[in-house]
Amino acid sequence: MIKKIAISLPQEDFDKMEKARKKLGLKRSKFIYNTIRFWLKYQEKQELIRQYEEGYKKYPETEEELAELEVWEKAYGEALEEEGLL
Repeated sequence: MIKKIAISLPQEDFDKMEKARKKLGLKRSKFIYNTIRFWLKYQEKQELIRQYEEGYKKYPETEEELAELEVWEKAYGEALEEEGLL
């Protein structure tokens, strides 16, 4: 189901929005829809990051896990260099 809304914006924000949407070649509704979807996805990701960080505060990595991570990071970096990707 599609719902229609009306919003009020300060002229300066409206002008910036118009410039951006024209540059992208989007209709106003599509631009606003895309912007809202982007913001909602961003908020979801921020919540996941918050939960992830909270989990590590409760259960921090052990010294052994950190040492193992360093070994993997070094091996990964070396592999990237061998492939010419770094």
